[in-house]
Amino acid sequence: MGVWGLSWDALNHHVYLGFFSESPRWHLDVNAASIQSWQYPYLYWPVFRLTQLPIDGATAGAAWAIFLCCLMVPPLWVITYGLLPAQAGVWQAVWERSAACALGLLSLVVLSAIGTTANDPLSVVPLLWALALMSMPEPDNRRVAVSGAFWGMACAFKISNALSLPLLLVWWWRGPGLTFPLCRGWALGFGATAGFGLAYAPWGWQLWVQTGNPFFPFFQSVFGG
Repeated sequence: MGVWGLSWDALNHHVYLGFFSESPRWHLDVNAASIQSWQYPYLYWPVFRLTQLPIDGATAGAAWAIFLCCLMVPPLWVITYGLLPAQAGVWQAVWERSAACALGLLSLVVLSAIGTTANDPLSVVPLLWALALMSMPEPDNRRVAVSGAFWGMACAFKISNALSLPLLLVWWWRGPGLTFPLCRGWALGFGATAGFGLAYAPWGWQLWVQTGNPFFPFFQSVFGG
C-alpha cells in the first residue's frame, strides 16, 4: 500500500509520452515506446508530472481520481440537466441527475482509467462537452459550431473518437422537420475542422518536420515520408 507500482506499459508508454510532450527527444530516442511513440503525447503530461511529485502511490491515485472527476462531472451534469428536466419536482430532478452522473462515472472506461491509462478519459472530455451543448433545447448555429469544435478536439486527442461521427449528422438534422439546414451544416463542418486543426497542429507539425507525414505512421501512401 502506498508504493508506486509502474508496469512496463505505464513507464515506457504513459510516463514516457508525458516526458516526451514536455521535452521532445527526436534526436535521442528511436521508437522508445514502440509504435506508440507516434501517438498524440500531450494528454499523458499530467501523469508524468504526477510521477515526479514527492508523494506516495495511494495519494497519487486519489489525486488522479479527483482530477478526472473534476473534469468529467461538469459536462455529465449539463447532459443530465438537458435530458432529465424537472417534471416531478426540483428535488426529484436533483436526485435523478445525481444518479445519472454517478452511473456515467461507473463505466469500465472511467474505473479502469484510474489505475491504467491517461489519455482515454481525458480525450473524451471535449466529446462530453459537445454532447452537453447539444443536449440543450433549441440549438443555434453558434452552439453547433462550438459543439463541432469540441468533437474535432476529441478526435485530435484520440482518433478512435471519430467513431462518434454519426453524432454530427444527428446534430445537423436536429430540429423541426426532416431537413438538414445548410447554414447549420457549414457551422458544424467549420467547427469540427477548426477544433481538430488547432488541437492537432502542435503534434502534427512535429511529425511533418520529422517524417514528412503529419499522421505518421498512417496515410503513408498519401504523404510518403
